[in-house]
Amino acid sequence: MHALNWFELPALDLDRAFKFYHQVVNGRVRMGTFGDKPLVLFDVPFQTGEAVGGALVQREGFTPSSEGALVYLDVHGPLSPAVAQVAVAGGQVLVPEINLGPFGFAAIMLDSEGNRVGLISSTL
Repeated sequence: MHALNWFELPALDLDRAFKFYHQVVNGRVRMGTFGDKPLVLFDVPFQTGEAVGGALVQREGFTPSSEGALVYLDVHGPLSPAVAQVAVAGGQVLVPEINLGPFGFAAIMLDSEGNRVGLISSTL
């Protein structure tokens, strides 16, 4: 159904990452586990196929990066308030809001863990 099925972003500190993303994406994250390993899940209906699921994970050899693939997270609301929370929550805005025309609006940030991540919304 989707070109992407699941994604994982590396985290150095899951508690810090949870607090950061909770603030930036309107609380749409939750703590969870897979097997006996803790993780931070993006709270979307991925099990029903309505959305692509993903998580912040902490594991050996999986290091945050500002290079490489760029994942865009839907902020589930207007983009500007989410972008305004990035610095407050401990991240950095790399590319402020840009108009994508019929595709909405996007921005790129460096999260609390050092990952370059995009934010996207249909409204500014």
